[in-house]
Amino acid sequence: MATVQELYELWAGRAYADLEEALGHGLEPRGREWLFELFASLGPQPGQVVLDVGARNAEHTVRLVREHGLRGIALDPVPVHVQRLREAASGLDVEVLEAAVESMPLEDATVDWIWCRDVLVHVDLERGLAECARVLKPGGRMLAYVNVATERLEPGEAALLAEGVAAHNLDAAQIESVAAAAGFSTEQTIRLESEWRERMLEDGEWDGSDQLLRLSRLRRRERELSERFGTPAVTAYAAGRLWPIYHAIGKLSGVVYVWVRDA
Repeated sequence: MATVQELYELWAGRAYADLEEALGHGLEPRGREWLFELFASLGPQPGQVVLDVGARNAEHTVRLVREHGLRGIALDPVPVHVQRLREAASGLDVEVLEAAVESMPLEDATVDWIWCRDVLVHVDLERGLAECARVLKPGGRMLAYVNVATERLEPGEAALLAEGVAAHNLDAAQIESVAAAAGFSTEQTIRLESEWRERMLEDGEWDGSDQLLRLSRLRRRERELSERFGTPAVTAYAAGRLWPIYHAIGKLSGVVYVWVRDA
């Protein structure tokens, strides 16, 4: 570890200034649009069936169906999401199902593709991936985007995310092991680290300073706000605001898997 004198010499030195200048240039991070490009590169064919698990407002389902001429199934367990799904998918070849990924009302081997973004952290991983493997045709692919913990995420931080945003499956090795046990082979593993968050910052789609300001205010008023709104609401709010911060500073890392259903 540097002494105080060495530290101040570093701060005042040329290398520190050069480092600051180097970090002022973007690294052309891949954004969220890239996931659609990856899906397209896998070769979906018109008439095939894509299942969007955790479809929320059907934004992704509708886009995949329209861009590739697919038949869609939009699945979500939340009733308010299902209503939005039905409205968004009206007039399209999209079936809307109110169900959880752990228990899907679909026949075996009836789906060609599964699109799964930001869902696996919230589910019973063994049951959910087993169901995905069951409904996929042999050779069918599942495209899954997840955020996983890095070595920088402290145990207390992981516990807060589990309690506040139900993020229970943050271990990449566990996810990969469960996928293999469910009957998937890994075709691609793409580690995005903080790229999506960098791109959102560069494009002005996310304001990290606003999130930090609100978290700072929350910490100073935590007792008062917990009494007013309830501790669960405050915990969920804090975890939800910390999630993108942790992503930006490398405590969470984005990972994309392309899994193939074994024959």
